[in-house]
Amino acid sequence: MRLILANFDKVLGLKGCINFEENKPLLIYGENIAGKSNIINVLRYCLIPKSKGKERKGYSEEKRLSKDEILLERNSIGSAEIFFEQKGKFYKLYYAFSRGGKNVRQVQRLYESDGAILPKEDGKRIHALKNLQWRDLGVSTSKALKEKLVELGIYPEVLDILISASNVRNFSEAINGSVVRVPEIIAAKISKLHDNSGKYLENLKKLHGVIVLEKDTCEKRIKELKISFSEVTKNLPQFNIDEIFIKGRTAENLEKVQQSISKELASIPERTGEIRETLALLSSEKYDLWTKAIESITTVLASKEELKNLLSRVSNIQKLQEILARWKVAFDQLPPDTHPEGLLTFNIPRYDDVDFSAFTNSEIIKSIFTCCEEAKELMRLANTVCEKYKVPFKFQQINEVIKAYEELLKAIKKPSEPTGDPALISQRNGKTLVSIPLDVALKKVEYLKGVEPTPLVHRPSEMDEAKFQEEISRLQEEIRLYLSELRTAKRKLTEAKKLLSRAKKSRETLDAEIKLLKEEEQKNSRKLTRLTDDWKTSYDHMCKVFGIRYEEIDLSTPDSIDKSYEKILEKYAIAQGIFELDLIQHLKKYPEILDTYKGQKPTDIVKKIREEFQKMIEKLSELQREYQKVNEWILSNITQAEALENNIKTIEVVSVALAISQEIFARMYHKTDINRIIEELADKIEVSVRDIYSKLFPEDESFCFDHVEKGQFISTINGEPITHPSGSQRVAISIGIMLALSETFKLPMLLDEAFDRIDVNRLKFFTECITSIAKSPDAPQICLAGYKTFNIEKNPEVANLINNWKVYLVKRSKTLEKNIQPIQELTSDL
Repeated sequence: MRLILANFDKVLGLKGCINFEENKPLLIYGENIAGKSNIINVLRYCLIPKSKGKERKGYSEEKRLSKDEILLERNSIGSAEIFFEQKGKFYKLYYAFSRGGKNVRQVQRLYESDGAILPKEDGKRIHALKNLQWRDLGVSTSKALKEKLVELGIYPEVLDILISASNVRNFSEAINGSVVRVPEIIAAKISKLHDNSGKYLENLKKLHGVIVLEKDTCEKRIKELKISFSEVTKNLPQFNIDEIFIKGRTAENLEKVQQSISKELASIPERTGEIRETLALLSSEKYDLWTKAIESITTVLASKEELKNLLSRVSNIQKLQEILARWKVAFDQLPPDTHPEGLLTFNIPRYDDVDFSAFTNSEIIKSIFTCCEEAKELMRLANTVCEKYKVPFKFQQINEVIKAYEELLKAIKKPSEPTGDPALISQRNGKTLVSIPLDVALKKVEYLKGVEPTPLVHRPSEMDEAKFQEEISRLQEEIRLYLSELRTAKRKLTEAKKLLSRAKKSRETLDAEIKLLKEEEQKNSRKLTRLTDDWKTSYDHMCKVFGIRYEEIDLSTPDSIDKSYEKILEKYAIAQGIFELDLIQHLKKYPEILDTYKGQKPTDIVKKIREEFQKMIEKLSELQREYQKVNEWILSNITQAEALENNIKTIEVVSVALAISQEIFARMYHKTDINRIIEELADKIEVSVRDIYSKLFPEDESFCFDHVEKGQFISTINGEPITHPSGSQRVAISIGIMLALSETFKLPMLLDEAFDRIDVNRLKFFTECITSIAKSPDAPQICLAGYKTFNIEKNPEVANLINNWKVYLVKRSKTLEKNIQPIQELTSDL
């Protein structure tokens, strides 16, 4: 336990706070009767709850305050707040006192908070502490407080030793063994009490077993009732079973539930009737007409783009039909296959501004144009070659010329010598004729039979051989070039004829496409007419049912559709407003529903409210059935629940009595067990006393303080026992005992009359010792109270040490007013 801060307000006349700064001794300083002992006594009163029994024997100043001594004036109030830390948590122990006459009333509370880093300054620290989040631990009696402190590891019995009214109090207790053991003079009586309390404990345990069994039976039945009630109310989540079946209040809570359910059952028919009445209004013929009109016009308005698209689609289809009709007329004029050359003069229709994707057979239709274009280009190229060589632009003539040149090429490959008879060569009807002179024919009749179809060529007699060979080579090159170009022209002409034939075949697709477009136009025109009629009908109907002035609308063009849309939208807004105002008027009993659907369309509100009201009626009917089940259950079981609770209360009273008896006998048994005296604690006290003594009497090595046995100690000098040591020696022994107990139980030590009985020449050693102990990280808190004396104030060595402590001056401003204030330095002017 670490004290943090104590705040006093008019208790024993005290006013102010004390900040227990870490790792510093704390000195409460002041003149006699200034109020120093009052601080120790208040802390002792608050931290050591008074137990029943006789007051502890000892000096008169060691006796605890009584409650009626806390406030010194009648008709006054006061309080004390003690903040301390234990096991990482902060706690606030709060006492409030009030006095009307002779007696003082007190209220105590214990609070808990999470640990925090606190400022050192007094004002900031108390402000920080008050601003923490404190949780009330439900401690309101001295007994509960004591039990809670013990639970936290704070033992009031040990604090009773550590909060001492005198610096020599513990010496005599150590000498007679009362610090850590029971005196021998009453050992026999204690042993007898120990045995008897053990027997009583066994009997109480047996009796407790019988009571526990009976209590378990009652609690089991209560649990069964709870399970049964939980099953009955499973469809009513508003009932928190745990809040109803509270120990000792179940019957009372069930009665409250039954009363609440009875009120609900009485109100359900009226609520259902109101809802049905409103539902009937929302389902009236007027609302049906309004709803249908709004829904119809909403559908119409949503189809604006569809209407414009249909209008545009019909127009586009008509344009496409016109285009296809022109194309059909044009392509019907394609030349016949027998005269493909007619394609040279054929005018192909323009199509660069036409979107072919609009056609069903777009690729086929486009191929008509590409075939014609490609065929025409091939015809043009072939015609250029024919014109170059003056060959008629006909397939047959081109073919004959090619054959002639091929024959000529064969003939000049092997020319003959100019021998033989002369002959004439001519052409007739496109054929080459060889004419033999008559005289030669008569002489050589064999000439007229077996004539080779391919004529021969021979060197002219006037041309020498070299010149002839040169001419043959040149002629071969020219003929090959002619043949190559003529063959290419022939191929192009052949390919052009194929393309022309393909175009004619694809031309049939135009008729099919025209038919499809006609059907598409009819279908879209019907849709357009139907949608246009819907717009006009819905608009006219809305104006009539809502009494709105009708204005003509035009739906013949996209622009006129947009204008008509705006006009209808304006009337639509007026109708919505009429609908909404009427709805608000009829639903004014249900403002929460109007808030829920605020901003939504009236038609949506009506539809949703109808659904919601229908569900509400069903829910109320179901709720009525559920409430009736719960009501019948409560009426059937409440008497049994009340009887069981009364039995449990009786058992608990008996159990408390048994528990108190067990606690009393257990404590007697524990405290009368002499063998449980903790020898280790006694040994620690011995070590602690020797250490403190060596610091106060560094020159004296003859003194010894020994633990003899069973918590008894003996002090000796040079081996000889001393029964009346000096005042300073008593102080050393008492401080050593308190320090050992404080370190063992992790509790602070508060010592009144701290400098009393200490020799002047030992004050320096005493303050050095206290200062040294406080500097240790694990050192216990040390709080001393001392009266003003020049032995301290005018002793520089002592004053300088104390000036490093946390020092508070207690000063009387009036007879019953004692103020506490921090001071920085001890001076004779205080």
